[in-house]
Amino acid sequence: MMLNSFLPKIEQRYVFVGSAVGAVLPASFFFIARYAGYSGSFLTWAFENPSQFTLAAMPAWMGLVALQFARNRRRQMEADDARRQQEQRLLHDALHDHLTGMKNRAAFHTAARRIAVESQNYALLLLDLDKFKLVNDTKGHQAGDQLLIEIATRLKALEASHDNISAYRLGGDEFAVFVHASVSHDHLSGLGEAIADLVCEPVKLDDSTVDVGVSIGIAEALRPTEPIKDVMQRADLALYSAKDRPGSSVMFYDKVLAEASLSRLEMERDLVSAIAQGELMLEFQPILSSGDGHIVAMEALLRWLHPQKGLISAERFLPAAERCGLTRKIDAWVLNAACMDAAGWPGQVAVSVAISKAEFEDDNFPARLVRCLDRSGLPPQRLTIELSESVISLGMERVRERLEQLHALGVRVTLHDFGLSLHALHQVIKMDVDGLRLERSLTQSVLTSTEGAGLMDAMMQFGAAIKVANANIPESNDNTIDFVRHRGATQVQGYLSSTPLAASAVSEFIANRAGPDTARRA
Repeated sequence: MMLNSFLPKIEQRYVFVGSAVGAVLPASFFFIARYAGYSGSFLTWAFENPSQFTLAAMPAWMGLVALQFARNRRRQMEADDARRQQEQRLLHDALHDHLTGMKNRAAFHTAARRIAVESQNYALLLLDLDKFKLVNDTKGHQAGDQLLIEIATRLKALEASHDNISAYRLGGDEFAVFVHASVSHDHLSGLGEAIADLVCEPVKLDDSTVDVGVSIGIAEALRPTEPIKDVMQRADLALYSAKDRPGSSVMFYDKVLAEASLSRLEMERDLVSAIAQGELMLEFQPILSSGDGHIVAMEALLRWLHPQKGLISAERFLPAAERCGLTRKIDAWVLNAACMDAAGWPGQVAVSVAISKAEFEDDNFPARLVRCLDRSGLPPQRLTIELSESVISLGMERVRERLEQLHALGVRVTLHDFGLSLHALHQVIKMDVDGLRLERSLTQSVLTSTEGAGLMDAMMQFGAAIKVANANIPESNDNTIDFVRHRGATQVQGYLSSTPLAASAVSEFIANRAGPDTARRA
């Protein structure tokens, strides 16, 4: 230690020791010569003959050898240090997210294995940011990265303030938090709420401030050695349930909720391959004139013929399609299939096809519609596009522009399930649509109360005021049809006319209805 203080460099220490070792032998021979009666100095003795000079020079030679050895040793140590630093960097990079600096998925699984070996009790919280995709789409990926960095900073600060918490970024906008202790349900609930409050604080970006929410799923390990994949599956099902709730939400794993979530997950998984496997199909519901009962159009009804679960209506699986980003792909399939089928029908019967808000707002939709009509050979005037009131949220300027494009192509546009929103009544006045199909519950009230009759009159007057050409009314019985016809409804639709028809049966149905004894009922 003292030698290190006086000789801080490794070369200095090695030269000192080497020279000292090298001096032992010539000093020994010199003292032996003095003992034998030699009276000269060491230098005189060293230069008396070559062998004694060689011995006298040994400290210098040994010092040089030690110096070279020290240099090699220093280079080796520097190389070892560089290698260790490189290994540490590689290990750090392997276990940390390069964008946020948080521990990553690999570190998460490493921690899970360590927990199992040490038999620790633990709980797992899975986090998924809400509206992150909206930030990415509207403000760009750089803003999205800034948002992730800020959220990661907050979670790392939370981790630093708790001895039993470790936070990880699993990828994208997904995060995980381990609680390395056996804690109460209330403690976990409080922690989840604290994390939600932390994440939901507004985030300042370069030129704006954004608010994001978070969905959190919590699952506790049933035993310390339980495989992490099982705990993750339960936490993921809890997260899925949380995401189904509006706004930020914290959910614990619950068997009943989990079964429903698992069913939805299975539906999403199967739906991805449904189009490729040819499992989607169309049925058609007649739309009749309320006056003479002739067929005006056929509404395309989407069905999914699931290989195990049988026939599934669109109402059951379209929410799953929206969650996994398949809505527009399904819209395109429906539109193409409906036009191809309708092109082969006799007469001038039109086909009515509902499309989603996402498809309607896409700038490429009119061009796709033109290609679809060209492929099928269906005249544009025989196609009706059905929209829901939700398109109003796109902004009236954009909606009116798109309606003008569709009308320029020659297709008709109607609103279905009309009347659900008072706000929509105000906005529809500004829209140029060809028809309104009233929401079913409104028409069902027609025969059950005087208020229902008054509401029907008001709806018909509203349609006349905005110059809507017709109104589709789900039929109930003869009395309902007569009632709505006298109030201005020009079309009716429902099971009284016919149950939904398979695509292969439509042409025959139309031909039979076109006979000389046509009546209003099938």
